[in-house]
Amino acid sequence: MLIDRLVASRTEDAAPRYYRTRTVRWAVVLDDAGNPNLIDRADANYKSGTPLATPYLTRTSGVAPMLLVDTLEYVFAFAKKDDDKAHRGAARRHDAYLALLQQWRESSNDPVAQRICEFFTTGRHLDLLTDPRLQEAKSSDLVAFLVAGELVQLRESATRFWAQVARTRKSSGSEGFCLSCATVGPLKTVPEMVKGSLIPVGIDAAGRPKRGRDAAVVSINTTAQGRMGTLQLANTPLCEDCGGHAMAALNSLLSDPRHHRRGEDNVLTWWLREPAAEFDLRIIDTPAPEQVSALRNEVVQGESGTVVDDSDFYAITLSANQSRVVVRDWIDMPVLEIKKRFRDWFDDHRSTQAWADGIHEVGLKAMVQATGRWDRQRKSYVAGSAASGIERELLRCALHGGPPPPNLVPRLLHRIRNDHHVDLPRVAMLRLALNRPPYLKENVMPGLDETATDPAYVWGRMFAVLEVIQRQAIPDINATIRDRYFGLAMSQPLAAMRMLRLNANGHLKKLTGRQATRPAGWALHAQLAKISEALEWHTALPAHLDAAAQVRFIIGYDHQRAAEMAAARAGKAAKDAKAAAAENVAATEPIA
Repeated sequence: MLIDRLVASRTEDAAPRYYRTRTVRWAVVLDDAGNPNLIDRADANYKSGTPLATPYLTRTSGVAPMLLVDTLEYVFAFAKKDDDKAHRGAARRHDAYLALLQQWRESSNDPVAQRICEFFTTGRHLDLLTDPRLQEAKSSDLVAFLVAGELVQLRESATRFWAQVARTRKSSGSEGFCLSCATVGPLKTVPEMVKGSLIPVGIDAAGRPKRGRDAAVVSINTTAQGRMGTLQLANTPLCEDCGGHAMAALNSLLSDPRHHRRGEDNVLTWWLREPAAEFDLRIIDTPAPEQVSALRNEVVQGESGTVVDDSDFYAITLSANQSRVVVRDWIDMPVLEIKKRFRDWFDDHRSTQAWADGIHEVGLKAMVQATGRWDRQRKSYVAGSAASGIERELLRCALHGGPPPPNLVPRLLHRIRNDHHVDLPRVAMLRLALNRPPYLKENVMPGLDETATDPAYVWGRMFAVLEVIQRQAIPDINATIRDRYFGLAMSQPLAAMRMLRLNANGHLKKLTGRQATRPAGWALHAQLAKISEALEWHTALPAHLDAAAQVRFIIGYDHQRAAEMAAARAGKAAKDAKAAAAENVAATEPIA
């Protein structure tokens, strides 16, 4: 199924079959007389060389030369180390490279092939080895040939001959039924691997991405791995065209920034059966309000039948284990269904925040960072402290419409209990957890719910008001009740409320006792009393809160705090507008 969808998605390749774009550092330019000139293709934009389409087949530790464009070791017998073993290995590879050139010359009768073979047989290539620039070169640097301004590896005779070489090397030696195109013919091994740079393999201790190896989608090298002791593509039979097209399509999708999303140790790539259809999965990381609104409208129109989108959505999540590709996830569904799941994802986590009005969606990467440790001094999350694997699990939750990972809530509660930091990404994940199993979709509102009577939610609202009362009474306080007692309030609300409510009485008495703060003091007193009324006698605060109740406490606290700050911004805006209006009236009055 996966191979079939990749084959169907394939467009015309820019590079010939069995070619790959690689970085070429050096170029040998031959003039009409066969005189060589070595050019360094590195420049300010391409410090390691320029990317070119070159002949390529996966090779292991054996000797397997590429046609024309290969490493310095193959082209000039440039040894990796200065010892006898390395020099002997370089000589073997160079001889195999020359033999391949001779085969090309004999099969094509191309005069350019003759000229390049003479370049080596006459020993002119040895003159280039004296170039001082090669003293700092790596044996793995690639070398290409130019004749009359033309890249020789792209000549028709070269591409045709290399395709024959590739078919010979990758042939399985048997015929069978191709699972993709349903034809009977010669079966081939997959001619190309997934480039090592396209699948993340994690980060090192310094936080830098590790470089992976080229990895094979199908690799059955021992009888224990295959069915009934069979090896290679006898287990997944593909013809040459289907195998080549599938890998070309996969590498192209993984290289296209519009069609892949990289995680820490995995990559997701997606495409549509009808490319003209519209859906960009990257909205999950940058959910602009207008884009999310448009997504909701598309779902409504699709569900009502106003607009019919009969395209299909395909997505595959890959990671790498040494030189093998691991398929983590595979999705094949109508485009409308994936849009519904993303609509539900945004609806289930969107929430208010303290520093901006309205309801906000959160990017997935911001959520992942919020599972880490909060640094109070830097006011940011500590890099590398996020939960391992949480990004992949949350992405799967969005794509499949399922529950978040079971370790998400305990992780967040632990972090909040220790650093007392509550922000939009953390609240969004907690709300997502309550709105999906195993919490049986409690349908927690995205903003302040003044009608809610759940004790934990009401207690969270009360705690936010108690914090405001303390700040109003002691404006220059160094540590608020959130800094000191938030962890206690999360787990033991009854004990915390008795203590904090008693302290709040003293703060309110201080506020109401002063002329300047008396209105604010009575307003806060009334607000606290109104919220307390939601705690009826049969729903009084318990002595302890379980995990789900702790989540509701945090959400109630955040909702109340966001509402308080939104009211403060509205009041300030009204006051500024009134003052501006008064200034305009004064400016327009005539002077007596």
